[in-house]
Amino acid sequence: MKTKYIFFASIFALTAVMQGCRKYVEVEQYNRRELKYTTDYAYLLNNTTVFSPTFSTPILSSDDITFANLAYQQQQIESIAWPYIWSSQLVPDNTEDLNWSRPYKQIYTANEVIAGVMHSEDGSEKEKRALLAEAKIQRAYAYFVLANLYGDIYDPQTAGNAMGVPLLLQPDLFASLKRAPLAQVYAQILQDLNEALVDIPTTASNNRHPNKAAVEALLAIVHLHMRNFDLAATHADAALQYNATLLDLQLFAASASGYPLPFNHPETYFLKQVGQMIDQQLNPELVSLFDTKDLRRTVYMQAGTGQMPSGALRSKKMSVMVGAPNAGPSVPEMLLIKAEVAARKGNTATAMEFVNKLRAKRFKQQDFTPLSATSADQALQIIVDERRREFFGTGLRWLDMRRFNLDAKLAKEFKRQFINQEYTLKINSASYVYPVANKYLQLNPEIGQRPM
Repeated sequence: MKTKYIFFASIFALTAVMQGCRKYVEVEQYNRRELKYTTDYAYLLNNTTVFSPTFSTPILSSDDITFANLAYQQQQIESIAWPYIWSSQLVPDNTEDLNWSRPYKQIYTANEVIAGVMHSEDGSEKEKRALLAEAKIQRAYAYFVLANLYGDIYDPQTAGNAMGVPLLLQPDLFASLKRAPLAQVYAQILQDLNEALVDIPTTASNNRHPNKAAVEALLAIVHLHMRNFDLAATHADAALQYNATLLDLQLFAASASGYPLPFNHPETYFLKQVGQMIDQQLNPELVSLFDTKDLRRTVYMQAGTGQMPSGALRSKKMSVMVGAPNAGPSVPEMLLIKAEVAARKGNTATAMEFVNKLRAKRFKQQDFTPLSATSADQALQIIVDERRREFFGTGLRWLDMRRFNLDAKLAKEFKRQFINQEYTLKINSASYVYPVANKYLQLNPEIGQRPM
């Protein structure tokens, strides 16, 4: 039991302010009390320190960034270098892996709300059910992240036996941490989102809190990764019915002054910010995908610094967005999901209409020329490239790299040079599944490590 407590110790520290008397704590602590009122549970969900951050390491694992010279490479610490070379260990021994611990903190807190909010005092039935719905959405998103970092790539043919992650549905610090099958994890994600859709409000105070559009957008993304393409398009369309607003980058071509704050960004359905600043050189191959007049180069890129080679570019999304960039569901992602599904079904013209609707807001009006495709395969590759242009610096590219392993025409091998050694990420490599930190396995060996 002690090991489980250590595994969740940081979770307890976050929630203890709102709680005093717990099952495993017999003495009432000064200035703390048990969760009692509906507002107590609302406060838990309002904790942006817990719920706003998402992953960051996928930026390093993806082909968004590069370390282009030896001096630059030699400067990198282990927790930067290891994900970059797709190592069998991502963080040093006895070190927290925030990509693992943060989602589980979110899940534990969400489970607290799910277990208790309907029995709380001084709130209306409607208020309680809305909080219950929000907690289920937060839990679903956290499990989606965990499954896409530490679980196998979702293949409908094998998901029933594929490796998932520990599936914890009660606020129990001593629950078993044995991994659930991947299909079971995804089934729980869908159940949470579909149940939440009934009671979550149509509007929210800001995009840190989900609304119906956010749930539809999450359902679109989850179904995309499950390769349920028709359902992905259906839910993307539903999200766009609520909000299809695109930010016109012409307004910021000369200066990023006045750029919307993350929690008020009109394109964002549900704000999930990159959990750690990754300020590295952008891959020249990525940069080459941008038209020279594409305003995403102007607004989101800047000159490299330090040991980066001359002419290198790096992301300035961190500074432009007054905080970490959003990796949560957005209007551009819904348009590109609609485009991808259309291309996969052979509807080339329709696919390109969705791509160009997005791109029209990424150029000055006089510089915009619609893209065209002569085949569905060409359209699909254009969409893949557009996803790279739109979402660089968010980590979403790594999730795409994973799922494209199942597409013969999109799967590819990646190679890197780092400190005089070459590293290869083969198609369907075990390295597409992140290793669990040794710290957690030493305390809880039942989690099990990924195949090496």
